[in-house]
Amino acid sequence: MRIKTRFTLHLTLGLVLWMLATGFSIIILLEGILPLFDVAVNTKNEGLLVAWIFSISTIICISLFGWYFGGPLGFIMTWIHQLSQENYKQPVGLQKIYTRKDKLRMRYLLYQEVFQHLQTLAVKLQSAEVERRKIEHAKQEWIAGISHDLKTPLTYITGYSTLLLNDQYEWSKEEAHSFIRQIGDKGKHMEELIQDLSLIIQVNSADGMLPLTKTNQDLVEFTKRVVANISNYPQASNYNLHFKTDTPEINVEFDHKFMQRILQNILMNSILHNPNNTDIYTQLSDNGENVVIHIVDNGVGMSNHMKENLFQQYYRGTTTNSSSEGTGLGMAIVYNLVRAHNGTISVESEPSKGTSFHIILPKIGRS
Repeated sequence: MRIKTRFTLHLTLGLVLWMLATGFSIIILLEGILPLFDVAVNTKNEGLLVAWIFSISTIICISLFGWYFGGPLGFIMTWIHQLSQENYKQPVGLQKIYTRKDKLRMRYLLYQEVFQHLQTLAVKLQSAEVERRKIEHAKQEWIAGISHDLKTPLTYITGYSTLLLNDQYEWSKEEAHSFIRQIGDKGKHMEELIQDLSLIIQVNSADGMLPLTKTNQDLVEFTKRVVANISNYPQASNYNLHFKTDTPEINVEFDHKFMQRILQNILMNSILHNPNNTDIYTQLSDNGENVVIHIVDNGVGMSNHMKENLFQQYYRGTTTNSSSEGTGLGMAIVYNLVRAHNGTISVESEPSKGTSFHIILPKIGRS
């Protein structure tokens, strides 16, 4: 039964009882009590007496109505105020509104749905607060990691620049070239970090959906080139990268720049977080309307906690002291770029059993 209907019934019943009680009180007083004491009531006194009885019964009725209808409302308002103060504990006196059989008392039963929703809201708000604190803690760790990751290459750049500008020693051409190459590499790394930050800001401002420049391309040839390029990276020299496909050509509408970032981030993630000689397989298959990209490695795998938080924006799977470099945004970027292509991505992993990324993309882009 709805609160509105229940409230109307309770109010109607209360008014009927008030009128009956007032009428019976007048009759009993005039016909029963006063004659017992031989009190004569004339017409003038009778009207005045009825008015007094009516006034007293009205005051009593208002007090009872206030207690019956207003008491629960006051309790509800107190609870709402408590929630607004970020206090999600049970309000004082909550147990008193229930009977020994754990049922709401009559006057509180009138607002049964409200109490149920408040209890649900308190639980959700408390869970949201716990999650917010986790995210805030992760954000602080992430900021510390970003500071560390930017400071490291900056230290190299400053150090090599100082050496080159040192007039007390004349560097050979080979030494100077080596220093400049190191400065260039560290500068490029810093640029990549800043690009990640810029991209995640762009993703957030676009509500997770980036404007893409899609063209119809052969994803097989494209992926093959990406895998070949990454295999030539110095970081990949001790890893075995493989490419497989069951179809020689799969035409798909995708954004060239962002698709390269998707594949590059996943493959580099597999390289940076696995030991040497790990096998990394990239497989493509045509599934009719969709194309499936499967990237699998036989490396160290991930814990459940790491797997569940892998695509979180502020989650870093490694500590700031890890030898791996990055913002911790790589997989969050992948997740959002796959979504921007109207696709889905999932991950399966177990410690010591490797990791498997599963991406499904529509072959024809959807608006």
